[in-house]
Amino acid sequence: MKNIFLATLVLISIMSFSTKALIAQEEQEEKIKPWTDIVKNTADPASWTWDKNENTRFAIRGDWDGDGFDEMLYESATKLFSDNDEITPLNLSGDLGVFFLINEGDLDGDGGDEVSFMTVNRDYTNLNVIRVWSYTGNRWKELFQTEVRIWDCPNYQAKTPEESFTHQWKRKNNYSLNRVVLKKHDGIIDVIGIHPNGRYAIEEIKILDKDSTKRKWGMIIQPRED
Repeated sequence: MKNIFLATLVLISIMSFSTKALIAQEEQEEKIKPWTDIVKNTADPASWTWDKNENTRFAIRGDWDGDGFDEMLYESATKLFSDNDEITPLNLSGDLGVFFLINEGDLDGDGGDEVSFMTVNRDYTNLNVIRVWSYTGNRWKELFQTEVRIWDCPNYQAKTPEESFTHQWKRKNNYSLNRVVLKKHDGIIDVIGIHPNGRYAIEEIKILDKDSTKRKWGMIIQPRED
């Protein structure tokens, strides 16, 4: 009887832990706002307008300068800026903000957190670029970038099988749907990108130091035609 009681108690504990883990994962996946609140009119990219305000723009916390204290990083239409006036703003390549903004943690081992994002471009193409930046020497420096499709954006609402491929693959392989750049160990990062032959691939990026990166293609994946 005692053994049955203990077994039941263990089973309940496991179920409780699994439920909490699932809830935590769902909460994590809800942190990134929908990407569609960035533009009002998609008919003509030239007429796109920034549809964000103080309540909907991205704001994340991290130790960007590596001084041991966290700061905020805010998104505006043209730059990312901190509540720490000593941190130089990061100028964006466009004027409509970003599709997402993520604190990737300390990827290069310099003591400061890195940030990843995808800017909003005024064009008809579905190609875009994931960028990772680090604040080093009182200035922002791009660690690396990789070409992706617009639907690789973690908070994109996929509508077609091709668009949903990345999200389905990530879910199947236990990747977080809210992270495009994934911190592994010893500075190794995985990015779902586009292989030179046009197919999707997992790009393994090893940050060797503050000035160089080593890239190699890992497993090549491709959307099923059906």
